[in-house]
Amino acid sequence: MMDQQQAEQFLYHEVRLLDQREYLQWRELFGSTGVYWVPSNDTEADPQHNCSIIYATGQQLDDRLTRAGSGHFWADQPPIKSVHTVSNVSIEPISDSQVRLFANQVIYLFRENDQRRDVPLEILPATSTYTLSETAGNWQIDLKKLSLLQADGYLPLLPAFI
Repeated sequence: MMDQQQAEQFLYHEVRLLDQREYLQWRELFGSTGVYWVPSNDTEADPQHNCSIIYATGQQLDDRLTRAGSGHFWADQPPIKSVHTVSNVSIEPISDSQVRLFANQVIYLFRENDQRRDVPLEILPATSTYTLSETAGNWQIDLKKLSLLQADGYLPLLPAFI
């Protein structure tokens, strides 16, 4: 069973990989059937039947990763730097080898040489829900749902993964 410190360290590691743009290592945190979901407005809506900002399963995550590394992902040119903060982490056991984590996140985005000098830093508050499974002593993400507070309002250009 995962304890509080392990949960926090897992989440800190995950967002550090995002901040360092270590997307290949970040992808390894997901199981082969892992889902990465950023809902567009109704966080309880079925992503199979409703629009999402990002909804990617195993192969779709790989495709997105390939596009992000290709140099042709225009939304990330110049590259967007990020800093994630994670707080209010809580754990809900599902079984001996599965847990659900809840956390608040604030994501700061900065794009160098952006011509919008009036808003040099974008701030995205969010809640996050993770379902993790333990396999051979390692925890993997089955589902990451990142619910942005302003998902149905203005959103800046986003990196491939937030």
